[in-house]
Amino acid sequence: MRLVRRNANGETVSLLPVILAGLLVTLAVLGGTGAVIASKNASPSAGSDKLGPKKNYAALPQMTFTLGGGDARLVDVKVLLEVDPLVDGKVAEPYVPRITDQLSDKMRQIDPQQLAGADGAKLMKSTIASVLDREMRNVRVREILLDRLVVH
Repeated sequence: MRLVRRNANGETVSLLPVILAGLLVTLAVLGGTGAVIASKNASPSAGSDKLGPKKNYAALPQMTFTLGGGDARLVDVKVLLEVDPLVDGKVAEPYVPRITDQLSDKMRQIDPQQLAGADGAKLMKSTIASVLDREMRNVRVREILLDRLVVH
């Protein structure tokens, strides 16, 4: 196969640029076709499966409690509850007065020194979990998140 050709005037002309341009156009068409086929075959929720199901949170209002011990120290707590995605985010609202009352009793049993560091967050979460298990039996809470925990 010759990549050189003579025109009507007898000059030699290279066919290499024409062949390369044709090859690039063919590759672009194949790539575009592949992208279209791949996007049609992808399910609409393919991206969300990698991240897992959408999370749903029920927020408890910020609460302030008096801690136990000799000095009257306070703790401010803001809690988010991860609940089932199909449950309304306001599911906890009817339970807030009872949750607050029960947590108030439990917080009086905790010394302020116990809330220091990561162990303090674990203690707070377990205390909140025990109250939620008792007060919100019909609501499945997947995770308890401490949005705010300030001892002062």
